[in-house]
Amino acid sequence: MFPMQALLKYIGDIEQIAYVRLSELTDGAGRGNRVIDVQNGSGLHFTVCPDRGFDIVEASFMGVPVAFRNGVGHRSRGEYQPEGMGWLRTWPGGLMTTCGFRNAGIPNGEFGLHGRASAAAAEDVGIVREWQECGLSSPHTKRKRYVITLRGVLREARMFGENLRLVRTITTAYGDNTIAIHDEITNQANTPDYLLLVYHCNFGYPLVSPDMRLVAAPHEVFPRDENAERGLKTWDTMPEPVKGVPEQCFYHSIPAGKDGWASMGIVNKAIGIKASVSYDTRTLPRMVQWKVYDTGTYVIGLEPTNSWLKGRTTEIAERTAQKIAPGATLGFDVKIRFEKV
Repeated sequence: MFPMQALLKYIGDIEQIAYVRLSELTDGAGRGNRVIDVQNGSGLHFTVCPDRGFDIVEASFMGVPVAFRNGVGHRSRGEYQPEGMGWLRTWPGGLMTTCGFRNAGIPNGEFGLHGRASAAAAEDVGIVREWQECGLSSPHTKRKRYVITLRGVLREARMFGENLRLVRTITTAYGDNTIAIHDEITNQANTPDYLLLVYHCNFGYPLVSPDMRLVAAPHEVFPRDENAERGLKTWDTMPEPVKGVPEQCFYHSIPAGKDGWASMGIVNKAIGIKASVSYDTRTLPRMVQWKVYDTGTYVIGLEPTNSWLKGRTTEIAERTAQKIAPGATLGFDVKIRFEKV
């Protein structure tokens, strides 16, 4: 990592190397959607969509696409279909999709698949670009790194009902190919509520291929259903695409380090890239792995979550839903990191 003074010997504007740009789509079904393109200057590029849950859609590392995308493309939140599986008609895929806030997983009564969060538009959208002192600083030599921070506020609320407010910050830096997502959700209603959240991180070809392998600390793996049971022995690999194969989901109880964080990674030595998803287990206690190798739908999802994807009613009844008291704020942290191998 270049210290600021050394780097500025070579350039007159940091945007020669790292930049962030807020713009608006002007064509197609996503017309009018705001997008924030981030280039961190050290090989990482990604796009944040404030009008679609402040989620991350496109992403590449060292010029290689790393995110899964499907045929839906960018869609206006006005097309969102809340009933049943309608969520899939407006979901573009992407590097990270927010599922929640009050339902995650299967449709449940008034809640469709994965809840309403990814169809919410952010307000108070802000961008901060600045040099910050880093941990290597000393009293005699101050080292700084260039940090890009995005901020937005999302709500899930209705009259005579819930009132949840999420403040999200997404941070990356020159010389550090990490995307750090920090959420704080406050219950602004005068009654308790339940939060069911999934940070749906989706990786695609060419990072995901038969050349890849999933890596994590030794841990227990639980299949979600009979189809996943049949694929349990090969949960950490990916075959060639097979037409019509159903999805598989696995629950992972990965041990956390002393700092409370756990991690799972995708290593593809053929293209020389590793991607990892780390999460704070104190509020996101487990990882769900989503695996599909159907022709044209070829994806590995690494999804830190506080739920079991059974739907709101079942999880409340089974006492697995995370409760949030009136006026309380809960924090959730996920990091997506890319590196060369």
